[in-house]
Amino acid sequence: MVAQVLQTYGTDLVLTGADGVKTLRGFFRAVNSKSWLSMESEATLLGEITRGQYTYIGPADGGAREGDTLTLGDRNYIFRRVEPYYYENQPLYQWGLCVEKGVNDTWGSQS
Repeated sequence: MVAQVLQTYGTDLVLTGADGVKTLRGFFRAVNSKSWLSMESEATLLGEITRGQYTYIGPADGGAREGDTLTLGDRNYIFRRVEPYYYENQPLYQWGLCVEKGVNDTWGSQS
């Protein structure tokens, strides 16, 4: 059922990684995962928070890995974390946390 929801309501996303380039359908949106970001009062017209992070929900067999790139339109995002979500020992979908490449790709660094 989750795969059907992703296919029906998801957005085309291009995944580039060690296995090559492929198009899959999933959900992708800006989020505030750090408490200080939740205090931000300004957002762009699309609701994007400038210093934000982005969540991804995609097919269980999507093959996304940390360090892979996700392309949506003319923007590229880097996976910082990817995990499968299970129900009764069966993977339902992949969840990921991304940052925009070239803008936030130093997220989590010691610099």
